[in-house]
Amino acid sequence: MLKMDSVRSQLDSKLKQASNDFQTSAKNMNGMSMGDWLTFHQHMKQYSSATWAANQEVTLNHNLARSIINDGR
Repeated sequence: MLKMDSVRSQLDSKLKQASNDFQTSAKNMNGMSMGDWLTFHQHMKQYSSATWAANQEVTLNHNLARSIINDGR
């Protein structure tokens, strides 16, 4: 069975790596070369996906906790 702690750890590491890659590619853009823009765009998409996944995990935990509280009433 999948543990939520391992999922959270993986999401956190992917988000951190995507954020670092995104910031690095933004800093390393030299003018308007197509390669720089493509790299930047790819890292921006990866960062966006990692952020979305992390937000989904937070929403899942919130909804699960709310359901447990409501069932206990």
